Amino acid sequence: MGLGNVTKAIWTLLQGTTNPDVVALYNNLYQRLEGARMDARQGMGNIYFVDGFHGDDGHNGLTPAAAFQSIRNALDQCVDGRGDYIYCYNLWRQDTFPIDVDVNGVHIIGVAGPPGYAGMSVPTDTATFRFLPSDGDDSEIANFAFGGTGGTHSSIELEGDNNNVWIHNCTFGHLWCGEPAVVCLDGIHIEGPAEIHGGLIEDCWFYGNAVGAGKISRCGIYAAWWMLGTVRNNYFLKCPGKDMGELGPVGGGILLQSCNQVSLIHNKIGIADATHDGNGIYVDAGCEGCLVAQNEASQGVAEDAKIPFVDIHAGDFNDWMCNQNGVTMTDPATVVS
Repeated sequence: MGLGNVTKAIWTLLQGTTNPDVVALYNNLYQRLEGARMDARQGMGNIYFVDGFHGDDGHNGLTPAAAFQSIRNALDQCVDGRGDYIYCYNLWRQDTFPIDVDVNGVHIIGVAGPPGYAGMSVPTDTATFRFLPSDGDDSEIANFAFGGTGGTHSSIELEGDNNNVWIHNCTFGHLWCGEPAVVCLDGIHIEGPAEIHGGLIEDCWFYGNAVGAGKISRCGIYAAWWMLGTVRNNYFLKCPGKDMGELGPVGGGILLQSCNQVSLIHNKIGIADATHDGNGIYVDAGCEGCLVAQNEASQGVAEDAKIPFVDIHAGDFNDWMCNQNGVTMTDPATVVS
């Protein structure tokens, strides 16, 4: 008899019971079964629940009914490399920010009904999730909606040697954070000088010059030091870009600086108005071996004279193929006009 059938049989036998210990035992078994179905490896990782509205950090966190209130408390129960999962409901500002992802191999998943996300907005000038140097290898963040960070911080910050981080199905710069002044610097900021290897960012939305609060004020993704990473299937809507002095604001969608063998594939970019060439994807002179393929940039009235893709490297060191400006295939510019 399979595990699912065993669980159903136990539930049939327990119909009508009011013993809290028996009910808790069943709930624990049931949530572990659900975790197995969601690809948590049975017996190799714990599953914790966080409910910002109804949880309590005095609970054990092992069932939705006994959820923690804060992600921080759930992380404190996790163990490096065990593959623990944290499922998060009803979030807003219950945590103390930034939330440091200081466990390797942890999965932090927002839970909300489609098309919703677990929404968060930081009340002070700091990141929402932060990976300190050498922390958080092989970790996952998914299904969150990030509001403002105070203006000088990004929603997710990787500070170096944070390898194989997977970020997906998140929204950055959402409009319901509450205070118009609270914006996000970059959606995701990947810092150096300790090089970050691997990692995947996919199926995310990055909102820039939108109406209301919570927008991104610089780049969707700003990678200063990254190797062997992938950015695919994301949407960037009018992110202003980083001001590079004489070059003007560039890299509104994606800005790569000292990056090697990073792949940017199938991203959709709405160019910010009245910005400089390269405001879609900007690949700086320190990048080599990067692949930029099948990305699409808008070509509205204000942007039709702009070149959305720029590669500053003085040589054929990166591969560009089949990128579109509006409906036209375009090669990257090598010099910003």
